[in-house]
Amino acid sequence: MATFVLIPGGGGAAWYWHLVVPELEIAGHEAIAVDIPEDDPSLGLPEYAQAVDLAVGERTDVVLAAHSMGAFTAPVVATRRPVRLVALINAMVPVPGETPGRWWENTGQPAALQAADERAGRRGGFSEATHFLHDVHEEILAGAPDERGPAETPFGQACDFPKVGGHPGAEPHRHR
Repeated sequence: MATFVLIPGGGGAAWYWHLVVPELEIAGHEAIAVDIPEDDPSLGLPEYAQAVDLAVGERTDVVLAAHSMGAFTAPVVATRRPVRLVALINAMVPVPGETPGRWWENTGQPAALQAADERAGRRGGFSEATHFLHDVHEEILAGAPDERGPAETPFGQACDFPKVGGHPGAEPHRHR
């Protein structure tokens, strides 16, 4: 069976995967939820990828599952070692060389968020509770670790992985 390496989104807590790990193990897989201290300003995207590399170790038949900002780590790891699959879950999907800080404007996310809020009759801008946790049961949230958002460091760092597919000079295409 495969080894699923579960890469968290912004905040870096392995806890985010605590309901997924036992399900993968019941199915006969190994599951490793990586904890990345993203609140440490001395760390950035290269160190996040290193933390995942260390968690993988010598394992083969690896599936990288990356949530949200974890999508800026997974492709870098996948260029360092063979992996069976990279699964991006509700991800900030980067193009080669893009920074997490530029991703928002490059994808049109702020305008899409505003339009969705207007359709739903919401005001006040982004809220983690409203936009991310709206359908998570209270008993699950009660067990969550204290919130630790990512430091600013990775937001200015390019996601360094080579372009694959297409032809040289082709512009990336994103669906909006």
